[in-house]
Amino acid sequence: MPASETVTRQEAAHLLRRTGYGGSNAEVTALTGKTRQQCVDAAMGFSASDAIPSGPDVGRPGWVVNSEDGQWEVHSDIIDWWVTRMATLPNPTTTPSPSPATAGGLPIYERLAFFWHDHFACAQEKVIDIEAMWDQIRMFRRHAMGSFDDLVHRTAVHPAMLVHLDNQNNTVWEPQENFGREIMELYTCGVGNFTETDVVAMTNAWTGHNTAGWDDVNEIWDSTYVYRSDAHDHGQKTLFGITANWNGIAQHAGERDAITELIHGERQQATARHLAGKLFRWFAHPEPSESIVNELANVFITENMMVAPLLRAILEHDEFWAASTRWSQIKSPTDFVVSVVKQLGIDADQIGLRWRMQGMGQVPLDPPSVAGWGGGMNWLSTSSAWSRGRLASNLRWPSSEDDISGVGLLAGIENMTATDAIDAIFDLFGLEEVSSETRDRLESWFTQAHATHPWSIPPVGFMLGMVTPENQVF
Repeated sequence: MPASETVTRQEAAHLLRRTGYGGSNAEVTALTGKTRQQCVDAAMGFSASDAIPSGPDVGRPGWVVNSEDGQWEVHSDIIDWWVTRMATLPNPTTTPSPSPATAGGLPIYERLAFFWHDHFACAQEKVIDIEAMWDQIRMFRRHAMGSFDDLVHRTAVHPAMLVHLDNQNNTVWEPQENFGREIMELYTCGVGNFTETDVVAMTNAWTGHNTAGWDDVNEIWDSTYVYRSDAHDHGQKTLFGITANWNGIAQHAGERDAITELIHGERQQATARHLAGKLFRWFAHPEPSESIVNELANVFITENMMVAPLLRAILEHDEFWAASTRWSQIKSPTDFVVSVVKQLGIDADQIGLRWRMQGMGQVPLDPPSVAGWGGGMNWLSTSSAWSRGRLASNLRWPSSEDDISGVGLLAGIENMTATDAIDAIFDLFGLEEVSSETRDRLESWFTQAHATHPWSIPPVGFMLGMVTPENQVF
């Protein structure tokens, strides 16, 4: 449908699930009947004709500090803080005018920050610097929609990345190829678009981009970025068949910048395709056609590798709005717990998220590998399903008089008809489109329970709603 055509309630709800973490009844209603373009403008916080604002700058609070014995606890607190932010930021339903130079706290920036966190995967387990991990997410949020060239330049020399992929130890005397390989394989042009010769050249180009290292005075490891010219390979290198004085980030006239080459040079088309496909899979559905990827890659290139126009092209694409795209994504553990916190109005810091999410297979700030989490079907494991069910079980009864719980949220549904009771369960979890099979099974359960032990209907109905298949997708 054209961008000027109006969206339905189901389509508005779909947009808010994908650009944020779901919308309230009032937010969905406010977008219903607006044009597709108006809805996308609202979700992004600016229109296509506006200058792209910087993302919100969320400073590091005083409690995010490194210490020898407290980083685990701070990491856990950050998870609670971030889940709460994701769950409680309101969805915009109008576009500010004039466009702000710096965006406010919009849900789409949290989705993008997590996307970049997954794309440039760094783990606290390796970095062991919770301040650096916080600041990296802060950077992703601020530069989420801007120049991809600028974002890669910033990320490459961020302390978290320098430590995680060992470029802090990459010198002309002892080359360390981890970052040199991954900047091509994972972050830009992708597999099949470079050779082992290119890995060697890229590694040598990044020699000398290190960290300050051990601080004798304060007796700490200082991961501040330092360029050491004496540790850099200043010789000629052949990268992508081009022999030149390559540097990871050019420092002087006469040097060629390797990142710029990846994004605007010989590997631009491959990089554009890699990012266009990955962003489409993140926001739309997991199986884009070659024609869609090529179409979006061309937009990315035409718009000088700026992220915002690419994202807008995805959100305005017919495939994004297709009925088959709705509910085609499997909720990651983060999406799942955010939806639980958002729909139920519970406090994230009261349910032990760190260890619960570990059981589900995803701990924010600790991706399992340099390739991130993978997503999709990876979340359909037995252990993940068991952990989600265990959370549902734990939340059904209050642990104190002040707790929000399933038994309280669905109090009185045992006195309703089967149809109304099941509607109440679906409404609690924001499930507007449910299969007839799911509805029939739950109504059958209600009828049997009502005849034998009606007291169990509120807590069990809560559990069933939380683990129903429709609550595992978005």
